[in-house]
Amino acid sequence: MRTKLVSLTTAAIAVALLAGCSAGGSGSDATTAAKSTPTPTQTKAEACKLFTNEVTDATKGMQMQLTELQSDPQAAMAKLDEFDATLEDSADKVTNTEVKPKTDAFAGAFSDFVGMTKDLAASKDPSALSSSGFTEGLQKLETTGKDFQEVCQS
Repeated sequence: MRTKLVSLTTAAIAVALLAGCSAGGSGSDATTAAKSTPTPTQTKAEACKLFTNEVTDATKGMQMQLTELQSDPQAAMAKLDEFDATLEDSADKVTNTEVKPKTDAFAGAFSDFVGMTKDLAASKDPSALSSSGFTEGLQKLETTGKDFQEVCQS
């Protein structure tokens, strides 16, 4: 059960993150707005680019380790915690009032998903995966990722 859960979780998270965080805003502002820290008057393009870049960088690291994480559930859980902290830190750097609620929602959905994944991993009941809200948690993660993408593309 733990190996199956870890495999499903890491694959699902990689897909959700890549689908939800591929937006970078529009126009020339998006290409010149790659900053590591927010400015007091952060534009929407700057906020989108900042969050996207940080999440993409963290996702790449997770994807490179995907095979190893599938065979080592404890390492996978530690990596999920690390990624969760990265998302929270990245969302905290966003100050644009239009983008901030979307980054916070995505980071919150991911944090909830990690908590649910840990609970499932600790469960000895194989049926827990189908009745746990795992799918709903994944859908919430995907929805909040799409919401972020939509605000950045508008």
